[in-house]
Parts: sequence; structure tokens; C-alpha cells
Amino acid sequence: MTDNIKEPASSKVRRPARLPARLSLAWFLPLGAILFAVWVLWDSYNDRGPLVEITFDKAGGVTAGETRVRRNDVEVGKVESVRLADDLNSVVVSVRMDPQVAPYLDQDTRFWIVNARINTTEISGLGTLLSGSFIEVDWDDVPGERRSEYIGLKEPPLTTRGTPGLRLTLSADEAGYIYVGSPVFLRQIEVGRVERRRLSPDASKVLFDIFIEAPHHRNVYPGTRFYGVSGVEGSIGADGASVRVESIAALFTGGIAFENPPEIIKSSPVVDTGKSYKLFGSRSEARSSLFDGEDDERYRFMAEFPGSVKGLRANTPVEYNGMRVGRVASVSANLPKNIGGEGSATAVLQFQPAMLGLADVSQELWFEAVEQLVSGGLRVQLASGNLLTGSLRVNLVTQPLSSSAAIDFDSKPYPTLPVMPANVEAVTADVETLVKNLSELPLDSLVIAATGLLEDARKLIASPEMATLPQDLSSSMSSIAASASHVESATADLPALIALLTRVSGNANDVLEGVSPDSEIYYELSSAIRELGVAARSIAAFAELLEENPNAILTGR
Repeated sequence: MTDNIKEPASSKVRRPARLPARLSLAWFLPLGAILFAVWVLWDSYNDRGPLVEITFDKAGGVTAGETRVRRNDVEVGKVESVRLADDLNSVVVSVRMDPQVAPYLDQDTRFWIVNARINTTEISGLGTLLSGSFIEVDWDDVPGERRSEYIGLKEPPLTTRGTPGLRLTLSADEAGYIYVGSPVFLRQIEVGRVERRRLSPDASKVLFDIFIEAPHHRNVYPGTRFYGVSGVEGSIGADGASVRVESIAALFTGGIAFENPPEIIKSSPVVDTGKSYKLFGSRSEARSSLFDGEDDERYRFMAEFPGSVKGLRANTPVEYNGMRVGRVASVSANLPKNIGGEGSATAVLQFQPAMLGLADVSQELWFEAVEQLVSGGLRVQLASGNLLTGSLRVNLVTQPLSSSAAIDFDSKPYPTLPVMPANVEAVTADVETLVKNLSELPLDSLVIAATGLLEDARKLIASPEMATLPQDLSSSMSSIAASASHVESATADLPALIALLTRVSGNANDVLEGVSPDSEIYYELSSAIRELGVAARSIAAFAELLEENPNAILTGR
């Protein structure tokens, strides 16, 4: 009976199952796979590199998932997406860059699309006809603050960053035939190119950014002269006509050349990028100008000229002892201070201290040097530059005995130099009178008279008498030659004749010794002897003259 008695359920003791009985090792496999996948994804996310957005005007053959980003023909990124910008006028290209190049994606980084380009200055990117377009990236060697948004370049830069050389800026009045990509020459060898042309901030000049490759950049000095070349340059001077061809390429694209005057070779080359130079219009203009810092306002003065300054204009030369040392930067008129008074004009003078032996001088030393010259009598004076055109020039003259004067350093915007009066109005009046007299000449009648004179000369030359003139001259010359031969044969007998006269004179003297001086025959014989002596001397002189100059019988001398 006891065996059939069941114990209450609450009295049973349950033992907990062991851990290995509830967990299987097979469960760790998917868990490990999940963890590994998460780690791979996280590691891939960290190593995928930065994402940058580049804005272009046009996509230019760029395709999402296919187009690569390259530097020096090495892939450093890949295009992930291409979309229109918010303004719907440009394209935004999202590029995933390699993490290795991430430190160099700063404000100096540049992107541009490379495709086939054929124009007057270059032929490039022909390889993209088969491989397709790609994006080129360029940066400097210095890491900077990272950026994620860029504006792509419209055209590829002609020189990548890091290329050894020198970048300079040239200023000119007009662009001319110089374009981006135009070559830069040194002694007709291409040593650089024009990278960009643009207007100055005030639009008064055209600026050209050029790059000169190493090692030719060591030939650029502070006094180097740059000038534009159009392929052919001709000139006519005292030595004749000359034609110079800089380059065949410059015939189509224009170009820039530079040269160094011999006196600046001993100076140190330029090492700082960004130095500015003036671009002259031609080689002759660059050679005739030895100015550096053409528009350096530190070396400017003003001069106020009373009365009329007709003929004075900008770029008029400023000369000292016949040598150009500056130019007139601008001319402005001044109203009279009193009613009925005489007006004046103010000229701004741009000096070149190097032409006065003061190269690389500071403004303070420049002012001190000019002040000493003014104390010694230096004055500014207007002079006539061309009588026909009525143009004027500005001269620096020294008058030690002139009245004392000083520089007005309080005038604005530049100090004012003392001037010396000049009688320019009288010269101008003389020029006007000369021009008026020339205009009143009877040119029509003079031309008619000259035409008639030429016609008469033509008729005279064409007349029959002129045709027989050479024959008549030949006959006359033959007769003169025959006469000269007769004279020569006659002169051969003169010595014998002189000797005979001498003997006759001697015999006559012997005869006279036996005759009484008081007799009449003595007197007659004496007279005859004297006449014979005179005749003998005359014949001797005439013979000597004929011997020295046989033509005397024809010419009388």
C-alpha cells in the first residue's frame, strides 16, 4: 500500500540544467560572422576616405561609378554621383577620395576635367578618346585644413603645382594678341607660358600671369624687360630696314619675350614669386626704356605750370641733361584763384631714380636727394618737343643763381617741385604761324610749273639734236687731242730755239763792244738785244708751263 502513495508535487526537488546543456557551440558561428561583418564594415567605413563635392559648369563626360580621379596618372579617387546643383545651371560631382591624399585636400587643391582639347595653343587629352574623360587633381606639398567643397576649373592649368620655376605678373595697357597658353621666349627659346590674363581691379590695366620654368627662371632680374611679340617685327632706321621673327608659333598665338640689359646681369636674380613687371609693346620700346617700377608712386612729384600748357600730355618724357629720367603720369587743369586771373595746370611727374644713379633707393632717401638738387638750383621747365606738332616736354634745369625755392612737401597727393617760367606760348605761336604760311603756299601753281619743267626736259632729251650730241662731242674731243699732240711736238723744239736766241744775244754783245756808245747803231742794237732777252725768258716760262701742264694751251691755265 505504501508503494502506491504519491508524494505531493511541491515536495519534488528540480535540479537546474547545466549551461552546456542549454547552449550549443554552433550558435557562436553566426554570432562571430555578424561581429566580423560589423568590424569589416566599420573598418571599411573608416578607411574609405573623405567625400568631396566639386562644382563644374558641365559634366564633360563624367559618369557616376566609372569616372576616376587621377594625379600623375595614378588613381586617387572615384566618382560616386553626378547631379544638378540647386541653381540647376551647374553640376555637382561627388568624389570619394583615397584616404592617403586626405591631408592635402585643402584650399589650394584644384580639380578639372580632362578630355580631348584641340585649339590654337595646345593639343592635349587625345588619350581620353579611347579611355574616356577623367578628373585631374592637383595640390601643393604642404598639408592644410581639409575642405569638402570645391569649384572645378574651367580649363586645365598649364603648370601643375610643385613644378620648379617662377611665377610673375605683367601689366599692359591692352591685351593685344597674347592669350592663355602663349609662349614666353628668352633669346628665341621657349622658357615659359602665359597661365592667365585678366583685368586689374580698377580695369585700367591688363594683367598677365606667366610661369617661367627652371632653370631659366634664374635669368630673371629686377631690371629684366618684358615685351610682346607677334611673330614678325620690322623697323626702318639709319642702318636700313630689318625684320625679326621671334617664333612661328607666335604668329598665331602671340607671345612674350624678355631680355636683360648688360648692366643688370651682375645683380641678384629674382627669387620671390609674384613680382610685377611692365609689359612693353615691342622690343625696341623695351630697349629704349630703362625704367623699373614704371608706376611706383613713391617716386612721384608734382609741378604746377601757369598759363597755357597746350601740347603737354600723359607719357610726355621728363629729361635731365638730355637723358630721359621719367615721364608725365597725368595732367590736370586748375581754375584761377581770382576772378579774371590766369589758370594753371598741374602735372604729376613719375621719376625713375635708377636713371639718376639711385637704384633701389627708399622714398626717404629719394626725397632727400631731390631736396639737395633743388637747393642747388634744380627747377622744372617746359620746353618745346616738336615744332611741327607743338608737343612739349618737361626738362630739369639747374640755375645756381636763381631765387631760393624749396619743395612743398605739404601738397597733396605728392610733393610739388619749383618751376621755372618758359616762353612756350611764343614757340607755339611761331609754330602756328609756320603751319599757316605753309598752308598758304601756292602749291597748285608750283605743281603745274614743276610738271611743265619736266615735260620740257623730256622734249629736249627726245629731240634729234640731242641724238647727235654724243657724236659731236666725240669729234670735238678728237680735235682737242690732235691739237694737244701738235703742241707737244712744238714744245719739243723750244729748248733749241732758246739756245739759239741766247747765242744771238751773245754775239750781239760782242758786236756792241766794238761800237761807240754814242753812235745810233749802238742804241738800236741795245734795244734789240733787250727785246731778245725778254722774248727768251717768256719763251722759257711758257715752255716750263707746257711741260708741267700740257692742257694749259686749251684751258688757258
